[in-house]
Amino acid sequence: MAEKAGNAWVAKVACGRSREEQTRDIENCGNHGAIPVLRAMALAASGVGKARDTAANALLFGCYRPFSTPYIVRDVIRLLDLLDVEYTWLDKEYCCGLPLLHQAAGEERQAVVGAIQGFMRGNWELAEAKGAKQLVYCCAGCAHAAKGIQEDRREGNKYILDLLLDALSTRALAVTPMRVAYFGGCHTSYAGQLPQVALDWERYRAFLEKVDKLRVVDLPRTLCCKVKSDRIVEMALEEGVDAMVCACSGCNVAIRQAGSGRIRVMSYPELLLESLGVKSDGAS
Repeated sequence: MAEKAGNAWVAKVACGRSREEQTRDIENCGNHGAIPVLRAMALAASGVGKARDTAANALLFGCYRPFSTPYIVRDVIRLLDLLDVEYTWLDKEYCCGLPLLHQAAGEERQAVVGAIQGFMRGNWELAEAKGAKQLVYCCAGCAHAAKGIQEDRREGNKYILDLLLDALSTRALAVTPMRVAYFGGCHTSYAGQLPQVALDWERYRAFLEKVDKLRVVDLPRTLCCKVKSDRIVEMALEEGVDAMVCACSGCNVAIRQAGSGRIRVMSYPELLLESLGVKSDGAS
């Protein structure tokens, strides 16, 4: 069932293009699904200012985060600015290649991996030209793909939560008394393609215990948001919580849609902002 949902997602993002056509689009535009001017407009609308000439951290937004979860992009930028974390971003950012991996099997897969390695080298070259020491991904899928494909750069490719939690490690955090349902996510979309690596999901969950007046109820991780998002929301409602939160940027899309008008669904960066006493623009 989850595999069928994944296939539907692949068909949607392929948008009638062959894999070769999608690869050429990435080579030409960087983005898998949008021309550069649309990406620039989406980032500007989310409050992403002019990129610094140099910085230790290079943000990679992903092909779809600026469009499907602009509230996550906004909150990430606000957090980094509040925490005085140095960052820049790339005017042309190459796709992580995950949509292509979903379309390749057998002998084709090695050729696709080779193309993706080229895209990732391109990102590193652009980032290092700006003095960046690590690439920081706003998309969980992109971060996973980068770690899985670039073995020699694994530690230099980070999910945005790693950078944020490092910056918050010594901060006193608190919220207005709140009980949330935490969905850890099954991560099948990207872990199924690259099972040899994983993001630090245990850390993301454990960090919530540091937030004063926040009580967390864990939901089962056996359900996939792509096919069971309604059931995941129902389980949260059965717990009588105030809100839901998940650390996976991809899960947030489906659960937010399923919870619309029923329960508040927060992104992880949104919860971090509230723990600093700041109201998120993306609060639902």
